[in-house]
Amino acid sequence: MENNLKTEEDVKSYWEEKGIPRRALRLNENGPKYYFLDGPPYATGSIHMGTAWNKILKDYYLRFWRMRGYNVWSQPGYDTHGLPTEIKVEKKLGIKNKQDIEKIGIDKFTSECREFATKFINAMNDQFADLGVWMDWDNPYLTLKKEYIEGAWYTFKVAYDKGLLYKGKYPVHVCPHCQTVVAYNEIEYGKVEDTSIYVKFRVKGKDNEYLIIWTTTPWTLPANTGVMVHPTETYVKVEVAGETWILAKARLQELVDKLEAGYRILEEFPGQELVGVEYENPLGDLPVQKGIVGRVVPSAQFVTMDTGTGLVHCAPGHGREDYKVGKENGLPQLAPVGLDGKFTSDAGKYSGMYVKDADKLIIDDLRNKGALVFEEKITHDYPKCWRCGSPLIFTSVPQWFFAVSKIKDKLIEEARKTKWYPNWSGRRFEDWLQGIEDWPISRQRYWGIPVPMWVCEKCGKVKVIGSTGELGVKLDDLHRPYIDNVKLKCECGGDMKRVPEVLDVWFDSGVAAWASLGYPEKEEPFKSMWPVDHVLEGLDQIRGWWNSSMISSVITFGRTPFNAVVNHGLILDVHGIKMSKSKGNVVTPKEVVDQYSRDELRFYLLSLDYGSDVSFDWNALREDKKFFTILNNIYRFFDLYGSRLDLPDKLEPEDKWIISRVNSLVKSVTSLSEEFKNYRALKEIERFVVDDLSRTYVKLIRDRTWPSYSGKDKISAQATLYYTLNKLVKLMAPILPYTSERLYLGVLGGENSVHFQKWPEAEEKLINKELEDSMEILHEVVDAVINARQEAGIKLRWPIGRVEVNGNESVSKAVSLLEGTLLKMINAKSTGPLTGEFVEAHFSKGTVRIPKSLSGELVEEALASELIRRIQEKRKKANMSVDEKITLRLSGHPLLKDIKDMVSSKVNASDYVVGEPTGEFSGELNFQGSKIKFAFDKM
Repeated sequence: MENNLKTEEDVKSYWEEKGIPRRALRLNENGPKYYFLDGPPYATGSIHMGTAWNKILKDYYLRFWRMRGYNVWSQPGYDTHGLPTEIKVEKKLGIKNKQDIEKIGIDKFTSECREFATKFINAMNDQFADLGVWMDWDNPYLTLKKEYIEGAWYTFKVAYDKGLLYKGKYPVHVCPHCQTVVAYNEIEYGKVEDTSIYVKFRVKGKDNEYLIIWTTTPWTLPANTGVMVHPTETYVKVEVAGETWILAKARLQELVDKLEAGYRILEEFPGQELVGVEYENPLGDLPVQKGIVGRVVPSAQFVTMDTGTGLVHCAPGHGREDYKVGKENGLPQLAPVGLDGKFTSDAGKYSGMYVKDADKLIIDDLRNKGALVFEEKITHDYPKCWRCGSPLIFTSVPQWFFAVSKIKDKLIEEARKTKWYPNWSGRRFEDWLQGIEDWPISRQRYWGIPVPMWVCEKCGKVKVIGSTGELGVKLDDLHRPYIDNVKLKCECGGDMKRVPEVLDVWFDSGVAAWASLGYPEKEEPFKSMWPVDHVLEGLDQIRGWWNSSMISSVITFGRTPFNAVVNHGLILDVHGIKMSKSKGNVVTPKEVVDQYSRDELRFYLLSLDYGSDVSFDWNALREDKKFFTILNNIYRFFDLYGSRLDLPDKLEPEDKWIISRVNSLVKSVTSLSEEFKNYRALKEIERFVVDDLSRTYVKLIRDRTWPSYSGKDKISAQATLYYTLNKLVKLMAPILPYTSERLYLGVLGGENSVHFQKWPEAEEKLINKELEDSMEILHEVVDAVINARQEAGIKLRWPIGRVEVNGNESVSKAVSLLEGTLLKMINAKSTGPLTGEFVEAHFSKGTVRIPKSLSGELVEEALASELIRRIQEKRKKANMSVDEKITLRLSGHPLLKDIKDMVSSKVNASDYVVGEPTGEFSGELNFQGSKIKFAFDKM
């Protein structure tokens, strides 16, 4: 069957029949271990171009290191928890809120979540495998598995034991729809229109004096406890419509212009003089404001003179900056808002209202109280949930946090120890870490890894467990609601009940480097493989997986989990726009494979510089097809004229050159692949195939490999080509698994699979840089000769006599070293000084000169060359094999008899007669004004 591998489908069938992929994964079981970690995607049903690019990039390096003799860990993974899955199930079940989930039962809901999360895994496995991605598809790690959950629990407990876990009431983004916290790395922003307002806060003890504040979130005013002032900026008291207003001088004119009001400045002073001033909130009659006295506090950091009034409303319960300033100045932290985004009973008349809906009522109340100065519409960036798209609100809720701020310096130190590809992605990650905040790790949801924390209902003691062994009971399913039913006994004799939260899904993926291996329940293979040798994901993981993995690993092990991190961009459409079904600009991998092939898709994607976003380009695919045509033609040439021979002792200069080139190629591709520069490695291979092999070497050895040729240098040409193609097919195996297999087995006569072979070694003793450099110069000489021929009207197929090459020392050395090769390339008889009429052409290091016209025997050879070409074209159209003989009849030129021997040997004519052309196949050509006719029959 190996010799019948004509298509990718044939290769695929062969692999399935022989079990090649599974056998390949088991190679090198006793070799050095290489730990690759697959970032877990969601199993959504069908792969898109971005996921195809990601997995093909991964596959290239898995194959590379496997061929290098490493025992490569090739386990894929899938994310199975979290809001994406819950939202899909909510839509399926018609669920509108969390209360509906409680009504139908948590068990039914999580069961549906499990089914949805795993429904498409096998389908996606098959799609990836079809693209030639060889991973252990039978054994993917799933974040919902019991041993994986225990790995997450282990890290959670380590954080608790190290004092890096705390419960705090801290302002966080909350999604009202999902009714849970959204972490800082999950937030997206979109433009929205909101109402901004200027409000009067009466200075305490003054009947007619007001602080003028500005806010874009009226709904946070019930939680106001302070006003921030810039201590060194200039502020003023101004008389406006009989009232005294206080605001920054730099912001005065814009406000009164909006009001179209007159004013009189009464006093100027630095903002510091306002610090400690108390005021009355116009919404002070709300229950939440009971006992609260507002106070002016300093903040040079968060008060600017670009917008507003220079007096910033501060609600420590609803903003990070507010929280920081409030904590520094002892302001109360109020947050009368629940996870559903609605005001609690503490908000009085606004109780039960969604906060954004309450904006209008609050503004009306301020107006009725005489506290509203001005309102206007503004468009600004507003955070939204990256899962469901709902607008987020900032509020303080009791939450479990990882104290990331305590390990920030260590995170940066470990990030610097990691190798980043491209280099600038490491700097971007460090920039991210510089602004990192504590991580709200708990979520008020259902489908996720349960927080492994039990609290005593009697004494309040907390117990965190790190494994099911510590749990003391046997559970087949560790998810809610089953884990909720587990009660532990407290030392005080009371019952301990699990807290209801689950863990952030980013924590799920963050512990993958050990949880996917079953650690700490199982020490192996973790102990022998850790840390991860490399990971490869999209650039968006800087704030995602790289972030959660680095934090989780530093907490657990005090070090980075990765030795190397490779970042790639997005695949955009041809206009540079992100692909999406709604925009109708999606190109699927299947579409490309249907029109081209799997390997052509791989070749295209692996040729892209992954360091930035790239636009998918059908034209590039069409251009790449030429490479496959050239590659197949080279191997077909070997199939027809080559032989599987060992290299002889005697080699021609061009043989030594291509052997040097292929070993230099091996050396370069190996080095580039070690540095994760697959796109450059591919370009090196492409250039070698197109320029060195096809355009140069194969042309040079056509005559030496011709069936009827019997020169001593025939064996060296065939052996050299076999040697070269053997190394090349192995270099191509990680790029083109289908094509390389077909060529290795069907053309080169290999056994089992090219993917069982070792990566080719660069034989340093066969690398001759002087020879390679000289050939580079020869290519320039050849181009110059071609230019001169064109000027003289002499085709390259026509031989010329002497060629004069002039240049610097490197040119002289190149011509001396490779004179015979040069003469073949330019179809000339000799090199040396010319006399008489000639044509001159220039190249970068010198000039060439050729005779202006042909004479004597050269005309005969030119005629023979033209005739041979035309006859061979007719033989090809007649589907004749190389060894089939013909009877040939020709007429139309007096030199036809003189070139009989030259032509007959090349076209395999056993009978060559100058006379009336008769035969089944016929043709004609013009040569120097004569019309020549020919005809032949098969014998």
